[in-house]
Amino acid sequence: MALFKRNKSVEDEKKVKDEKVEKAEPKEKKAEPKERKAIYRVVYDKENRVWLIKKDGAKRVIASFPTKEDALARVKELCESQNLKVIVHKKDGKFQKKNVLSSKRKEN
Repeated sequence: MALFKRNKSVEDEKKVKDEKVEKAEPKEKKAEPKERKAIYRVVYDKENRVWLIKKDGAKRVIASFPTKEDALARVKELCESQNLKVIVHKKDGKFQKKNVLSSKRKEN
């Protein structure tokens, strides 16, 4: 009889473990997608003597301009359609400033 009681206790332990596992499983969470802001950099290209707008992670250059002011104006145009972060560098490559520009869209 001891064997039968032992088997029952083993089965009971398995049921308890299964119940704990079911309870431990997280309920389905609806993950809301976080809006990531694109990061653009305004950097100077010494070889070509132009200011470049680059997006972090991209291989290609978005645009090139002869002056820094022109490049910054273009970045502001880009911000009208999307939220983005802008990192501006000096001519020598050092960090100058960081801006967070948001779109000015009107939602109806």
